[in-house]
Amino acid sequence: MLFIIIFLNIFLPVFSHEILKYTIEEKLPINTLITDLSKELNIKSNGFYQIYELLSLNKNLFTINNQTGHLIIKSILDREQMCLKRQCSCNSCEVILQLSIKTKDKIIYKIIEIKIKDRNDHSPNFDKQSMIHVIHIKENVPLGYRIILPSASDPDEGFNSVQSYRLDGPNSDDFDVDFSSYDIPYLIVRSSLDRQRLSSYSLILTASDYGEQPRSNSIQLDIHILNINDSIPTFVQSIYSIDIREDTIIGTTILKVEAISDNNEKIFYELLTESPFIIDRLTGQIQLSKTLDYEREKSYRLIVKAYENFIPTYASIFIRVIDINDNLVLMQIKVEDNITLKQKQNDKNVIFIQENTLVGTTIAHVILNDLDSFANGNPYLQLRTTEPPLPFIYKLIYQNNFQNIKLYSLILNQNLDRESKSTYNNIQLIAYDSGTPTLHTQLNLILNITDINDCIPKIITNSTIYNIYENNPNGYIIDKLNAYDCDIEQNGEIEYHLLNKTDLLIINSKTGQLSLNQSIDFEILNKFQQKNLTTIDLEYHIEVYDHGQPSLSKKSFI
Repeated sequence: MLFIIIFLNIFLPVFSHEILKYTIEEKLPINTLITDLSKELNIKSNGFYQIYELLSLNKNLFTINNQTGHLIIKSILDREQMCLKRQCSCNSCEVILQLSIKTKDKIIYKIIEIKIKDRNDHSPNFDKQSMIHVIHIKENVPLGYRIILPSASDPDEGFNSVQSYRLDGPNSDDFDVDFSSYDIPYLIVRSSLDRQRLSSYSLILTASDYGEQPRSNSIQLDIHILNINDSIPTFVQSIYSIDIREDTIIGTTILKVEAISDNNEKIFYELLTESPFIIDRLTGQIQLSKTLDYEREKSYRLIVKAYENFIPTYASIFIRVIDINDNLVLMQIKVEDNITLKQKQNDKNVIFIQENTLVGTTIAHVILNDLDSFANGNPYLQLRTTEPPLPFIYKLIYQNNFQNIKLYSLILNQNLDRESKSTYNNIQLIAYDSGTPTLHTQLNLILNITDINDCIPKIITNSTIYNIYENNPNGYIIDKLNAYDCDIEQNGEIEYHLLNKTDLLIINSKTGQLSLNQSIDFEILNKFQQKNLTTIDLEYHIEVYDHGQPSLSKKSFI
């Protein structure tokens, strides 16, 4: 079977819809007005407004008044919850809508991007279950010595998230806090420590954000200064960083952490962070214990504890999950209101479109979305058929690389004529991703051209002149007229009607059969003509019409 592939992929120019951008704060009241689109777009005539979510997860977040064009918030928008549910990116929460406005003479399409602005509604939060806030330092450590501090988490975005740490309390000037790498705070020794002078510090560690109304949270930090002869393990590295593929097999050893004892004592290891990883408490080897999924969790930050005689030290492990191409492109097709889409049992989608649809009309929109990273995602569309040429083309009209979304229009580029070609079979829409190996999703289409009443009935007769002898029997059949209409169903159903008022001739409205309703007496007809004739001509007018809306007809005479 020969397939013709129509290449209009990532090299296509983007025939963009105009993008309307709005920024709203999260957690605004339901029914808050975002914009009046009729005023903004200066649409003075009556229009019918509709919106459609490009990601189905975002249904019922917004609504639009079909008559006025008022775009309104329908649900309470919690940016942090939307992030967790993958309704938007945690880094930049945007909801993408397609807008259609039907006016008297055209359909207007726009893209609406609504950015959900973060509100500083969360305070930094320390994990108070972790014992990392109890720190042991030997008095002979050099100036600049670094120790990991407890980290605070804040689900807010940007300046509303954790931006700084500070230490307060007696003698807090002996230390400083560095918050410049991996978003991990470090305690920095600034002054020489002397256990005889000061054996412990009780300080307050405060994490703060930089929101318009800043929020902060604190935890008590207990620092114990150990004697030079006390033994405390020391990690070879205070930070470990590793990349791991999401298809890594459970049980794989991904990393080995190591701490050194001053007295060659046995060191034990423990992970303090819940994660899909486990650690061998004797060797420090870290293994994968559960399946990874890049789409669910892109990175992990673990705290590992090492101890020998119940005096612990800590290190941080940053694990970045590397995406593999394990998600097919998600493809949706959405037809316009005057076009019908039905799905058959054989997984073929049938689009029904009227044959009088104007060239340039958008038949449908195709939405592509890939859950993988942009490198493995970045989907694109191809069109394939065994019956070229197709009466439509497709154009890329919008793309959002951050969310791996592309929107295509299927646009009619040829006049349709059902009587010439009523069906286009074996149309395949194929969505490819950009990963290696490439994955694809296929949607099978049939384009069915529906009939309009555009054929005028034609009368087909053997003759329009009939010679009839007088004294015929009643019901004498003269002929059976035939008419043809190239339309189908009610558009092609025909009726015959006699336009003359007469008792002599009758016609069957369904079959077109012509017959005489009475016997002809030539002398009586001749008497009415008031002429001495041997032949009398009688002319009758016949109309044949179909049942279409509006009805079409043709007249003839015999």
